[in-house]
Amino acid sequence: MTVEERRRPIPIGVDDFKTIRDEGYYFIDKSELISDILSDRAKVYLFTRPRRFGKSLNLSMLDAFFNVRYKGNTWFKGLKISDNEEAEGHKNTYPVIYINMKDIPVSEYDLFLSKIRAIVYDAYLEFLDLNECPDIPDALRRDYLETSPNGFDEIKLQGSIKVLCRMVNIAYGSKPIILIDEYDNPINNAFNKKDYDRIMEFLRNFYSSTFKSNEHLGFAVITGVMQIAKESIFSGLNNLKVNNIFSKRYDERYGFTSAEVKELCTYYGHPEKFGEAKEWYDGYRFGDAEIYNPWSLLNYVAEGFIPDKYWAGTSGNDIIGTLLENADGETYSELQALAEGKPVEKTLKPSISMRDLGADTSAIYSVMAVAGYLNARPTGEENYVLSIPNSEMFRVFSSTILMKIHSDANVWFSKFFNGMEAADTGMMKKGLDSILMRNIPFFLLSKEKDYQLIIAAAAMSRLGRYSVKLEEESGNGRADITLRPNRPGLPNIIFELKKTQSKTDEGMAKSANEALCQIKEKKYFRSMKGRTLLYGICFRGKESSVSFEEMDL
Repeated sequence: MTVEERRRPIPIGVDDFKTIRDEGYYFIDKSELISDILSDRAKVYLFTRPRRFGKSLNLSMLDAFFNVRYKGNTWFKGLKISDNEEAEGHKNTYPVIYINMKDIPVSEYDLFLSKIRAIVYDAYLEFLDLNECPDIPDALRRDYLETSPNGFDEIKLQGSIKVLCRMVNIAYGSKPIILIDEYDNPINNAFNKKDYDRIMEFLRNFYSSTFKSNEHLGFAVITGVMQIAKESIFSGLNNLKVNNIFSKRYDERYGFTSAEVKELCTYYGHPEKFGEAKEWYDGYRFGDAEIYNPWSLLNYVAEGFIPDKYWAGTSGNDIIGTLLENADGETYSELQALAEGKPVEKTLKPSISMRDLGADTSAIYSVMAVAGYLNARPTGEENYVLSIPNSEMFRVFSSTILMKIHSDANVWFSKFFNGMEAADTGMMKKGLDSILMRNIPFFLLSKEKDYQLIIAAAAMSRLGRYSVKLEEESGNGRADITLRPNRPGLPNIIFELKKTQSKTDEGMAKSANEALCQIKEKKYFRSMKGRTLLYGICFRGKESSVSFEEMDL
């Protein structure tokens, strides 16, 4: 058996702690989270982090540690929590109610309710032994044990978990722990849809009943992406301890640290890849900790240390898409600056009021920060410097913005870039003019920089084919856009852009040719080798003219 065959498998898509430990998957030890929770002794914890940053796995770990049903397990042998003697006294001594709010349909209110009923039904199924408990009052037995949760009306459904807590406490002589994963997922999915208000009202009552004044609750741990303001979802809940991306407590318990990534790269035989891993997947800041994207890192290693956009497509962006569609010119200018690698300072509110989300033009930055699209470093009270954290997110960020501008933009971007790589200026012009005409609001095209962003952002979304640089210093100046290939066989590409007020096609063509001449005169290609394509492009409103020359350097 080779060394590679003896290494532990990588848990791609495996977020069940018991499976990871039973089947010998590679595991980065986050068990100190258990010690932290026990020492804090809060009643209700809310942990918010971006998707795919380990929330579900950590919640599964808490279930494995506390749940009385798993008494006698060896899953924690050798982990850091096993050194905590006080914590050992709590191991597998509590009944646990586990609720997963992922993948709840919100297209219709009745479908939403049917899914909630199924979730509650699953929670009740874990406690079939309640039927055998003689101490449970007859009224509760009749209304909640002899009736399937699938038949609960709305009012009964809203209070069903609180009632389950009461019955479990009676039967087990111990107050249960409640674990809820992705509590805000149905809220995010329902945002701006017709039944949003009804769904929010139900969830407000459901969570309030479960956590507010529930004397039969031991403690609860809730996870999600966003910290929804109390007046929106946790109204009247005063025993909530919130830990978000700005909190210093628990800052290393979600995501990977530099030391953990170095160990990961070394274990799988490529310690020299740490620098590349850092460039692509580092850059997040939770509290005082420097954090890497764990989902992307594991996929990167599993795919043979090939960098790519592994996080793309894993995260729901309904709210971000709606906010982008309603953004003003100032917001697009700031997003352009971020896409160019420039920091933007904004006021952020980690607690998001869904009621005010549409009216707050800066809300998009709070949402993008907590969702993992932006890194936020504090500069003062509620003031943060925002930036795109790493190479992966530059690509995800750009493609997300462009896709949300209009759904068919990618078709025309493909035509533009296929023509660009094939030196087909006719195809390029057709694709570019269609992009501008069909997908870009006119007010976003007020200056040359706006066109620069559109082309550069599209290049960054092309699945890592090119390394995209704006205003890169080369030769005797700075080229507007430089594309250096990441794969063999692709050409170098340089763009110089102009914007003209000329009312004639001849005037546009002249400016495009002047842009091409500027590339050659200033020798922007000096550091390049091999086939190199030079493009001078002139814009007039939503029209373009392209001038082209090919060089072999």
